Amino acid sequence: MNLEYNQNYKKDVLRLALFIGELMLANGAETYRVEDSILRICRSRGFKHINVFTSPTVIIISDERFDGLSFMKTLKSRSMNLNKIALLNNFSREFVNNPDLSIDDAIKELKDISNLKPYPQWFIYGSTGIASASFGCLLGATHVLDFIFTFIIAILAVIIFDKTMKISSIPAFSSLVSSFFIAVFGVLLAEFNILDTPKMLIVGSIMPLLPGVSFIKGLRDLISGDLIAGVALAFDAGMTAVAIASGVGFVLDLWYRFIV
Repeated sequence: MNLEYNQNYKKDVLRLALFIGELMLANGAETYRVEDSILRICRSRGFKHINVFTSPTVIIISDERFDGLSFMKTLKSRSMNLNKIALLNNFSREFVNNPDLSIDDAIKELKDISNLKPYPQWFIYGSTGIASASFGCLLGATHVLDFIFTFIIAILAVIIFDKTMKISSIPAFSSLVSSFFIAVFGVLLAEFNILDTPKMLIVGSIMPLLPGVSFIKGLRDLISGDLIAGVALAFDAGMTAVAIASGVGFVLDLWYRFIV
């Protein structure tokens, strides 16, 4: 009976560790951070022979030394939510430092974090537009129309990206489509003499699409020794960057060849 109880308790702990790992990975945490949190949670309850394998799309937890228990979770989509990552980090510390916290209470707390509502969509779009327009000004845009149209086009680009993701679920393709429309809008505004040049508008509007976070996460994973995850994230960032450059470059190439 004691052995059965211990095994059931171990399963609960591993499921809890898998759940927090899934939430962290789905909300943009680095691979090494996910693995570290899983191992700390398991060790805090006395399970010190746990192995963890994490990639950007899968988590595997197993204990091959004793009973061979193994759990796996695959992720179909990922996003970036620093607020949830911070809450999950705090929960991990709380769970490790509080041995009296039950598994059921811990699962309930994780579900509460998972169900937190994100910022309103209008707030995200508005912040994206302001940040993009401000970046365009930093790069040399001096006319108020540059700021206004960069603000508008950046919001439209993010909306197009979100809509395309619902259809294809391929980030590189969605970035390609969005960057294509950014360049088209910029060229049209320049052709109608509303803007002197589309350069600042294009540069500012593509900022929300750039894979800077993925690239940095890949570098951090490589530095931490997670070679598979690091290479995968860096390659994903490279594919997105190529897609953005292709979308903008195709439109500008046609413009310079046949119109300018």
